[in-house]
Amino acid sequence: MQPFEKIADEVREEFQIPPYFDDTALMSYVKEGAAWMERLNPAYDPEGDSRCRGLLKNYVNYAYHHKINEFFDNYSSVILQWQLESEVPR
Repeated sequence: MQPFEKIADEVREEFQIPPYFDDTALMSYVKEGAAWMERLNPAYDPEGDSRCRGLLKNYVNYAYHHKINEFFDNYSSVILQWQLESEVPR
């Protein structure tokens, strides 16, 4: 199973997205979210960074509900913290 497929399956289960919703559309949201996350933070690693993975899954959920602008409003502080943590080692 590809990493994007695994994330799509997790999103479907965690956010109770119905099985009749097209897998292709969900995968499109995952790829779109991954592209955004990679632009926001060059240290993007959804496999090794749980915060990054959580942000990506939440992005997909908001995209599913056509509320991407609200995602960035609601998660801006988390995104900033994620960006800063990757720049400044603990």
